[in-house]
Amino acid sequence: MRKVHRIKLLKLKRQDWFDFYWHTWFRYHTVFFGSLIFNGKKLKAFNNFLKIKQGLKLKEFFDPYLIFLVSMMKITPDISFLSLKLGGASVGVPMPISEKKKVMFGVKWVLKLLKDKHKVLSIPLIVDLLVSTLYDKGIALEKKYTIYKLGSQNRHLLKFFK
Repeated sequence: MRKVHRIKLLKLKRQDWFDFYWHTWFRYHTVFFGSLIFNGKKLKAFNNFLKIKQGLKLKEFFDPYLIFLVSMMKITPDISFLSLKLGGASVGVPMPISEKKKVMFGVKWVLKLLKDKHKVLSIPLIVDLLVSTLYDKGIALEKKYTIYKLGSQNRHLLKFFK
C-alpha cells in the first residue's frame, strides 16, 4: 500500500515539474518571439524563430526547446538595480525582481548584447550565444557576473530601502 502511494506522489511531482518548466518555457517563448517582431512583421519574426530552433537542433543534435530554456534560465538575473542619490552621485542598489521581470531582463540582455557587439542581428549569432551560454561561456554570462559583482559591492546600501 505504501509503495503505491509513493509511486502516485512521484508521478504527481513529475507532473508538477513538467507544468513548471512548460510554463517558464512558454513565458520565455512569448517574450523572445515578441521581441523579434520589428515594424509589425509577425510572419518574418515567426520564420526567424523557427530558424533559431532549427539552428539549435543542427548545432547540438538535441531538443531545441530544452536548449533554449536551459540557456535562457542561465542568463536570467535575480537582481535589478534601483538608483539612489548619495552625496550628489547616483548609486545602484541591488533589489530582487519578480519572475516576469526576470524573463524580460534575460531576453533584453540577449538581444541588446548582440545588437551592441554586431550591428546586424542575425540568426547564427543568436544560436551561437545560446549554445555558448549552455556551456557556461559567452558575453551574456559575463554581463550577469558583472551585475552580481556590482550587487555584492553595493549590498550595504539596502538599509536605505527598509
